[in-house]
This record gives sequence, C-alpha cells and structure tokens, in this order.
Amino acid sequence: MRETFRFVFFYLIPIRKQIALDNLTLAFPEKDEKWKIETVKNCYINLGINLLEILYLPKMRKELLDTIVSFERHHLVVESLHKGHGVFFISGHISNWEITAFAYAKIFRGKLNILAKPQSNKYVDERLNYYRELSGNEIIPTDTSLRNVFKKILRNEIVCFLVDQSAHPLYSVYANFFGHKVATFSGPAKMALKFKTELIFAYAERLPNYTYYITMDMIKYDDLKEYNDENVLILTERINKKLENAIRANPAQWLWFHRRFKHIKDNEPK
Repeated sequence: MRETFRFVFFYLIPIRKQIALDNLTLAFPEKDEKWKIETVKNCYINLGINLLEILYLPKMRKELLDTIVSFERHHLVVESLHKGHGVFFISGHISNWEITAFAYAKIFRGKLNILAKPQSNKYVDERLNYYRELSGNEIIPTDTSLRNVFKKILRNEIVCFLVDQSAHPLYSVYANFFGHKVATFSGPAKMALKFKTELIFAYAERLPNYTYYITMDMIKYDDLKEYNDENVLILTERINKKLENAIRANPAQWLWFHRRFKHIKDNEPK
C-alpha cells in the first residue's frame, strides 16, 4: 500500500509535487535532490494514510484510541486551564493532525474548538466537519468572526490553531521560518498577549507501527509584558520555531504541498 501511494502520486498524479520540491529547497538548501525526492514520496504516503484513517474515524472508539494514541505531558493542559484564561493549542499539518484532535476529545472526554479553513467543495467540507465533530469537538470556520474565539477563551476553553499555512500579507507579520521571513498568521500571539491565554504547542508523530505519539510543550512568553507590535512578532517567531523544530524532526510527515513560502521578505533586516 505504501509503495502504491508513492508511485501513483509521485509519477501518475503528481499533485503539487513541484511546490513541495521548491519548498524543500528553500527549507533545506543543504540537502541533495535525492533526499528531497524521497521526502516528497514519503509525504504522499503520509497523506494517503491520513485519508484512509479519516474515513475510519466514525469507527474509532475510545478503547481503540487508547491503544494507538498516547499523549505526553497532558498535565500541562490541566495546569493551564486552572489559570482560567483558556488555552490555545498551536500545531500544524504534521503527521495525522485530524486523528490528533479526534483522539484528544475521545481519550480525555474534553472538547476542542478547532479553527478550520472551509474546503472549496461544499460536500467534502460538510462531511469532513461531520467526522471531526463526532468526538465532541466543535469546528469554527476561519471565515467567521473572531468573536467566537473570544467567547471560548472567556469560558476557559481550548481553541486549536494550525499555523503553518501562508497568511495574507496585509493581515500578518513576517516572521522567521526555516531561515526566511515569511507571512505568518499572528492571531494566536495577539490574542495571547491580550488575554494572557496559555500557549501549548502540540503535534503528533506517526511511529513505524502506525501508532501516534503526541508531544506537548509550553510556549512561554512571561517576559513579554506589553501588547505591542514588537512583542507580537517575537511571540509569533517563538511559535514558528516550535513548528520548525517539529518539522525538522520528521520532515516527511509535514504537508509540504502548501505554498508556505508564497510571501517572503528576505531582503529586509532580520
């Protein structure tokens, strides 16, 4: 099955293959062409496995998830919620991000509020969100008002952001990412600085036996006392650094097919 995904998508249906290769060249200029091609092939495998697992979500019960998904340092979430300012889960399209959120709600019997970009196909969008919410999570479309996010934080709930896609250049900051200053969504940093919301970076790694290990780590910003443009940039870059480190640890499990480096300002001083 793995080799089928590699062959079909890399050679017969090379969806966004060149975009992925270009992104890898920008992020890993020291790597040779052979490494980049192999990484893209493995990205297709990761994507194919994700699709099959998403289709199986309705059948995933807590008993099954307990055996295939493990969360490291979940106490960070409990301690953060005790502070009463809500929690932002920060992550990216790493490994199977869908099963990570689905499993969290099932295993800990808690609700996640997930910001999700609507799919262009209405049927696919509705079906995917139906699967996502089967575990008790709530989907917040990114094209709706941020008032929904504010309400969740005021209720001391958890809101999830995937921050690894290119942001609109007029509504973002240019933050360091893989050695480039790229347009980055600054919403989590802005809201955290305003509301003192706890930031937890969480991502999954798919292990060779097809189980998942979810790592959690705090993104500290106690030293940033004021809400201003400088501190928003500093905190956004700290978020990007956590994401970059996770990708470097498992480059074949990140979705390189996004146009992440679409807006770059490398000519400006860092």
